[in-house]
Amino acid sequence: MRTMINWIIRLAGGLIVSTLLWIAFIYYQLENYAEPDQVYLMGTPFAYGFVFLFLCGVVFFVIAFFRMRQHPQKLRRTFLVFASLYLVASPLVILAFDNYLLVTPKGIAYNTLFSLDDAKVKRWRDIDQVVLDYDYERLPFNDDRHLRLKYMVYFKDNTMIDLNGYNSPLYKQTEFEALHRTILNNKIRVKTMRPLPPDVTPDSFIYKMYHAK
Repeated sequence: MRTMINWIIRLAGGLIVSTLLWIAFIYYQLENYAEPDQVYLMGTPFAYGFVFLFLCGVVFFVIAFFRMRQHPQKLRRTFLVFASLYLVASPLVILAFDNYLLVTPKGIAYNTLFSLDDAKVKRWRDIDQVVLDYDYERLPFNDDRHLRLKYMVYFKDNTMIDLNGYNSPLYKQTEFEALHRTILNNKIRVKTMRPLPPDVTPDSFIYKMYHAK
């Protein structure tokens, strides 16, 4: 019983420390990439999830080092495993720190996961057009297909970003709607690649995005 309690205490303590470090990571990202009058800055789900798992691993390895300090052979083997994982994972943490979407009154910047340079804010007038499209997807454990919005922003320098990819930094419907309103308010051309299927209802998110004025 005492062993179980000690294990739970160590687990809870490790998760608390990891969460605090993760919050510090997010705060430092916000501070590092902040722009004057910034509207929105957020990293992506993969980046935040990976960093949290990485921090959990580091914290629990450190706890393990303290527990094994009286056993040099175990400590050495554990440290070698930790060093190998750290060398592989730490570059991804750096890339995750640089993976974000920034929206300001002047424009937008999206730094993708494998981009090594800081993204420069592109002004709204630098956007050539926004193209809306969709993909069919099957839900897990379900045979039904549903539509996934593709929100592709084309810039005048011939670059393009899809703001609703699987690693999208926009998490909520309200965030997409707010960005889309800004696009429309700046008189940026919005086109639809193809019409929606007839069974799409007017109260659905993708219908509202397609028909926003």
